[in-house]
Amino acid sequence: MIKAYKQFWKNYFNFTGVSTRSEFWWVFLINSIIYAVFALAFGGVAVATSFATGHADKSFGIAALIGIAVCILYWIASVIPTISLYFRRYRDAGVTPWFLLITYGVPAVLTRSNLYEKYVLVQTLVLIISIIGFIILVMPSKDRK
Repeated sequence: MIKAYKQFWKNYFNFTGVSTRSEFWWVFLINSIIYAVFALAFGGVAVATSFATGHADKSFGIAALIGIAVCILYWIASVIPTISLYFRRYRDAGVTPWFLLITYGVPAVLTRSNLYEKYVLVQTLVLIISIIGFIILVMPSKDRK
């Protein structure tokens, strides 16, 4: 688990090679835990401070802003290694990494458009593409003989 997370940071700009399922999912789990800890810690501080001071509107906002800033800084630091991890995982599953543009780019664009809110067909398309992306991530490693 820790080895996979160290590899995640070591391979910051490594868009070649492969990442196994376990490497990918351990990093996914650790990053999820880190974000949950940030949210709970700063959210807890915000709630405790607001109760202690009686000024929920001011103290809650400051603690929440600190928490959001910390999360954003961590996200900025980890965005490139996360993209490279996805590239390596797709390659390990035997799928061209450029397929990421379809499985993550198309849904990102469609969900931010007016079409997504208006048409169930577009929502269904986004769901299907997202499921395909998830299936690629859980596929076993391709045989490398």
